[in-house]
Amino acid sequence: MNALKDKQVSDTLAILHQKAAEDSIERRKARESVTFERSWDTAYMAVNPEEGYFLNFLATVAGSRNIVEFGCSFGISTIYLAAAARDNGGRVITTDIEPNKVSGAGKNLEEAGLADFVTILQGDAMQTLASVQGPIDFLFLDGAKELYLPVFDLLRPKLSKGAIIFADNADRPDTQPFVEYITAFKDEFTIAHIFEKRAFIAYLK
Repeated sequence: MNALKDKQVSDTLAILHQKAAEDSIERRKARESVTFERSWDTAYMAVNPEEGYFLNFLATVAGSRNIVEFGCSFGISTIYLAAAARDNGGRVITTDIEPNKVSGAGKNLEEAGLADFVTILQGDAMQTLASVQGPIDFLFLDGAKELYLPVFDLLRPKLSKGAIIFADNADRPDTQPFVEYITAFKDEFTIAHIFEKRAFIAYLK
């Protein structure tokens, strides 16, 4: 059975997506205040259900077993990836710089029954992901946008042939160095934009 159909997984995701939606509304209201200050340690910054299901689908059909995620936030995307890892007999390594989010993601993965398939590393991704062993067959980029290219450069030597690189928020200005860099190597990557160019997928040939 597909892990996403597991009631423990689906119920946890439903609760988390609701929390993320409520958080988005509250942050939108707060931005209208003259005293608004960003609070990254409590913001969900999550993929929506459509993106999550697509993440899971890609990783599952590709048979991805060594999945790496940059930026887990409270673990919504991690749950989708961990469900694929469970089905494929693999695991996920993820990281986030915010201790509050790492703690929250850990609890949410426990609630979903998927904690055994995930290793969460807390700290600067350029340090935490440096020790990741290859071959990596699925890389999901969803942390600080200005670090997409440095993180990719760090992990590129460990990518397997046919690896999938999925970058969320590919339409943001800070992600453009990464997008332009990959696009410049069309002989090495098959490239596609999805979700109205909000996301970017590259397949290593």
